[in-house]
Amino acid sequence: MADGNVLNSFLLLAGMLCMLAASYSVCYAIWMRGWEGWESWNARTGLDEHAAFFEKQDRLVKPTPRAGRK
Repeated sequence: MADGNVLNSFLLLAGMLCMLAASYSVCYAIWMRGWEGWESWNARTGLDEHAAFFEKQDRLVKPTPRAGRK
């Protein structure tokens, strides 16, 4: 009887993983259908990927002082 419970639990786990994978696939497919690409995103928002990269590097190199620390 214990063997059946273990088998059922593995089947339940496998089924849940399959449902998660299916929902991920559907959400990814919907997102990809609406994705315009970086070029149109940058053109519409006015963001410059190259400048944003260097600003991010500056923020990582120069940490801001935290409140309460001396």
